[in-house]
Amino acid sequence: MSAPTSTPAPSTALRDDRFPPGIPYIVGNEAAERFSFYGMRQILYIYLVGLFVGFAAENTVPAAALTEAKIRATQWQHVFMAGVYLFPLIGAILADRLLGKYRVIFWVSLIYVAGHGALAIAGRAGSAGNLDGASFFMLAGLALIAIGSGGIKPCVSANVGDQFTARNGHLVPRIFQIFYFVINFGSFFASFMIPLIYKWWGPEWAFGIPGLLMALAAFVFWLGRRKFVRVPAQPGGALGALDFVTSALLTFPLLFAIHVALEESDPFVHAATTGGMGAMLEAAGAVAQHYWGWGLAGVVCFGLGLLLAQVRQQRAPDTGFLALLMYSFRHRGERGPADDFWAPARRHFGEEAAEGPPAVLRIILVFSMVSVFWALFDQHSSTWVEQAKAMGLTLVVPDRVFAWLAWGAVPASALYGLIWLVLWVSNIAVPRLATWLVVAALVASGLCAGWLQLHGGVLQEIHLLPAQISALNPLLVMMVIPLLNVFIYSPLERRGRPLKPLHRMTAGMFLAATSFVAVAVIQARIEAAGPGQVHVLWQIIPYTLITVAEGLVSVTGLEFAYTQAPRAMKSTIMSFWLLGVTFGNILVAFLAPLQKLSLTTFFWTFAGLMAGAALIFALLASFYRGKTYLQHAEAAK
Repeated sequence: MSAPTSTPAPSTALRDDRFPPGIPYIVGNEAAERFSFYGMRQILYIYLVGLFVGFAAENTVPAAALTEAKIRATQWQHVFMAGVYLFPLIGAILADRLLGKYRVIFWVSLIYVAGHGALAIAGRAGSAGNLDGASFFMLAGLALIAIGSGGIKPCVSANVGDQFTARNGHLVPRIFQIFYFVINFGSFFASFMIPLIYKWWGPEWAFGIPGLLMALAAFVFWLGRRKFVRVPAQPGGALGALDFVTSALLTFPLLFAIHVALEESDPFVHAATTGGMGAMLEAAGAVAQHYWGWGLAGVVCFGLGLLLAQVRQQRAPDTGFLALLMYSFRHRGERGPADDFWAPARRHFGEEAAEGPPAVLRIILVFSMVSVFWALFDQHSSTWVEQAKAMGLTLVVPDRVFAWLAWGAVPASALYGLIWLVLWVSNIAVPRLATWLVVAALVASGLCAGWLQLHGGVLQEIHLLPAQISALNPLLVMMVIPLLNVFIYSPLERRGRPLKPLHRMTAGMFLAATSFVAVAVIQARIEAAGPGQVHVLWQIIPYTLITVAEGLVSVTGLEFAYTQAPRAMKSTIMSFWLLGVTFGNILVAFLAPLQKLSLTTFFWTFAGLMAGAALIFALLASFYRGKTYLQHAEAAK
């Protein structure tokens, strides 16, 4: 989520403590959209493995065929995630330059709904034994959802910011905190509930219900159409269309990279593990020969994109990253002996505008290693689920207390919290008496459950599902982020020794490496002891480590990228941040064939890659020198 812009505090006379009227509709849309996305993602890996073995019981499938199915499922899962974070590069341009945020969010929401519908059809086709149909609709659905997410993801945060003025701008941090809560709220309940629906009612309902939630999200957003402040797209018209086509052409070569990572990773990995450099070069030559047409198309599209960018500059010059880069390159002959690369742009566009590209490049260089972090983080919905399948999934719990928690306390408190949140952002005060009554009812019912447990209760077994374990991440996130602030950041700040952003990120990347050391050790134990002998609760250790790492890397990284990018380049740097997630997921898809050696080897490989990336990041961070750019003030850093 993008960091909100800095807004000066209004005078008391002008201060407005009410949320803008469109905010409830945006929050409702986000809650439903996040539930739908995380719900379908949570069961995607499980479904794909089943699809690739023809939905046969895994213990009846030959080991080699099952391993191939798991590799393909890992690749499809992470290629999908790569697309989810790639298409925002185009969606942001479509919204900002051509159509406007409202129209893009609404219409791509319908594409999103169609994607879920295609997944539900895939689930139905698979249940009927039509594997070809299931594969087709699965691929179509994932593509549509990736496109839909690409339109929504870069627009929602900016659309929130558009609703505020100087009078109520002090509420912006609160609304982003609400968004943060809503995302994790939806993720937790989706991660817990959708796998159960998959088990009870099958894949068509498990994919279909998130689609219904996405349709609800689109409807809620449409209801607010007359409440929103709509900032017109700039420049719009022919120039806006030119910007959109240019960005699409420049993005095409990345689709080529994703395709090769999905289809041709096995020869590379096999060559690297068995044949050395010569075999790798031979594999590269075979890929180049087979995909020369794709490569040529990528080069042509990129060249056309640069040509259209030049045409656009001739019609109406701007000071974007690509424009300044191209201008400095074309006028490189005008540089003097003491001039740097950007000197022509500095003379033509001014000092402030020319500060942008080098600042962006400095940030990109430092952040280049963060892609490896995303390669690790996003595996909690794929390879970590695979590990959980081989672990003991039975818990022994007190029956009356568990029933109170599962069917009473958790649903009731979540429902009340959601109602309270919606009313709050709708500027409707919730009576304190209502809150006290809910709390009293929960406490009283809890005491009753405890009494009943002591007088007739028994211990019962509950069986967790492998895909449900990922609910630990959003649950831990809601606890870890406040704890980091209370017990680490604030005490260090009070002592005059604040933990700098790049230091936080360095620590987070090393923690991410240790999380994969933990899963590798757990996996080695599973392979030694046999399936079901190591309890799934051991995964709490790596989940805690990767969640703390997320707080240190992801949250801090967004804040750092936003503040270090000049005002005119903030959208650019956010695009590169999302692109880092894309490359991380491509890396997982590319290395997925390492699972043929063993899942333990696969985990150790990523632990090593992350440790190396963390070391390089620490080195790059030590040399980083930048400036802090805010909306109304700048300060040397």
